[in-house]
Amino acid sequence: MFRKLVEFFKRPSLMLEAEEIVIDMLNISYDMFQYSMRVLIEKEKEKEDIYRIDRELNRMQIKVRKNVLEHLAINPAQDIIPSLILTTIVIDIERIGDFSKNLIELSHKFPAPLTGKYIEKIKDLEERVQNNFRKVIDVYKDKDKELGSQAMDELILIAKECHSILEGLIDSEHLYFREGIIYALLLRYLKRISAHLKNVASSVVNPFHRLGYRPGEEENV
Repeated sequence: MFRKLVEFFKRPSLMLEAEEIVIDMLNISYDMFQYSMRVLIEKEKEKEDIYRIDRELNRMQIKVRKNVLEHLAINPAQDIIPSLILTTIVIDIERIGDFSKNLIELSHKFPAPLTGKYIEKIKDLEERVQNNFRKVIDVYKDKDKELGSQAMDELILIAKECHSILEGLIDSEHLYFREGIIYALLLRYLKRISAHLKNVASSVVNPFHRLGYRPGEEENV
């Protein structure tokens, strides 16, 4: 029993390991997002098992929770706020993986090339989401509040533009029914991914009780 305790306390910091896992999760979910968009928009041949990668992301989420629980069991008065933040943002990162999986499933439902004025707008939004995705990873790694605030502003703007384009899509009289559904779902997924990225960035910018909110926003929104 004593030997096991010694081995346990010799292990790298559970919280440090959890932080490293979160960064790995962000990088994996970023790759998943890029890959799924290439398959859907550019009709790239599927070479990756998105479901296997998603399961790995789920296992990493469980590992983070386990590390946090073990850490608090030993140090109940230490790192409570960081522990709460970690267990909150891993949910957002895991959900990005789920939406990337949904994008792949969308490509299965509509294998034909996506064309028309809406796809160009969507490509622009995709590029901006990707740029801010990388920015959020840097924000989390470096704990850069200023960069995190910039990323939050841009991601909020992207989400608003997704909603605006979606409203225009609904009012359009020149889209086929099936194509309209594909675009609507794609915009919805981009909007939700932006929202989850904003939540991750907010973990560096805001105190715990304000995660996901910008300054001035109502807490009961």
